[in-house]
Amino acid sequence: MPEFLGEFGRCIEGKKDVLKAKVFQGTPNPLDGHFSSVFPSLWNKIDRSDSLSAKVSELNVMAVDSSVYSNLLSTGGVFYVVRSLGVCRGFQQKWLESDVFFSRGGSVAEREYLTVKMELAEFQVALDALKSGLDCSTILIDGSLYGRLVHVPLESKVEEDRLVLLNYFRVYRQLLDACKQSGVTLVGVAKESRSTAFRDYLLSLVFEKALEEAGLEDSAIKLIKPLFMEVADDASFGLQRFQRFKQKYGGKVDVIGLILEELARSRPDYQVIMRYAKVLGYTQPLLLGASPRLERRLRQFQSHPEDYVKRNFPNAIREIGKGVIDEVAGVIADIADFPAILSFYVLFDLRDSPLRIDIPCYSTRFGDVGWHKPFSADLSEVLKVLATGYCGLDCHNLWLKNVDERVRLKKKTVDNIYVPYLEKLFGEKIIRGRSYRRVKYP
Repeated sequence: MPEFLGEFGRCIEGKKDVLKAKVFQGTPNPLDGHFSSVFPSLWNKIDRSDSLSAKVSELNVMAVDSSVYSNLLSTGGVFYVVRSLGVCRGFQQKWLESDVFFSRGGSVAEREYLTVKMELAEFQVALDALKSGLDCSTILIDGSLYGRLVHVPLESKVEEDRLVLLNYFRVYRQLLDACKQSGVTLVGVAKESRSTAFRDYLLSLVFEKALEEAGLEDSAIKLIKPLFMEVADDASFGLQRFQRFKQKYGGKVDVIGLILEELARSRPDYQVIMRYAKVLGYTQPLLLGASPRLERRLRQFQSHPEDYVKRNFPNAIREIGKGVIDEVAGVIADIADFPAILSFYVLFDLRDSPLRIDIPCYSTRFGDVGWHKPFSADLSEVLKVLATGYCGLDCHNLWLKNVDERVRLKKKTVDNIYVPYLEKLFGEKIIRGRSYRRVKYP
């Protein structure tokens, strides 16, 4: 009998029904009826996904992905290898970076830093491919374009690379400009994104309707209406403020309270879509504005640019010099001028989870969007690429799967190739951290 099976069984049996609901349905939704009534108006039906698709040979698509390996050394430094690959038919573009960094930020800061390096590598590969003269119509990147735009501009906790986010935003902007100039559609494809943007927009519609039906005076509505954005920005503060209205208006605002509590929850968009989508289709495209946290930071920067840089980049200024203040301020000022991101979800199989799709909207500045808003756009070419690349439950996109398999960095590759190469180059054996030495991999 496998170890701990008896303990596992006893742990699960007492909460079988609750756990089953969490596994297959997610968290309970007290607004189920409200979601059911609003969701159809935000869902665009696709009769048959194969009616959208074309022959793979007819499409000129480049897919980009990256991978990372990292290990703690006995010196306390973190050795890493980041590599990225772009593939378009017989063409490929490679990029690799390897180094050792030191940070007092702990494992969370290390993971965040390596994630930024991976995303930066993907931007760089795509940009280098376009500069080399690659002729393609679409570039697919594994992940959300919007999520990459809302990194809060702060200095890195990695001592050797305080300004990594500045370079990140520079290369990202260069890639967007190159795609626009070349007529190439840049598409972010994310699986099971944790985003709640679509859910939040749906909730905003439910909230507006609930306010109209609450039977409140106009003066009360005017006071309660800002609570939605307050909860979106700071759930604890916003819900505390709501309790004052609850005491005054009682049952009239019960539904409004449920809406605000749902807004504070972390129910992801894909859970909502899997629950309420009855046919194949895609969501109403939304222009996404800055997250509350980023918007707050940008307002602080716009009010006092130099003070913001001094407050949020103190180590960079101390280590590099005050001349870096203007450099940092210039990059942060440019964030609001990025093109806005148009985002939607598409579902090609009712048994599958929806894909989140992000594309740049060059006609609108990111800084002008504000709260998420619906936007009309011709998505036919993007849907054609996505439908053609979709190969069922085991393969969400054939181009991205191909590049993922080719760029994936396995532990044995590092152990058998990269580390021995370094040891030969250095003339010494590299001693890695004790956690690495005590773990055995089958």
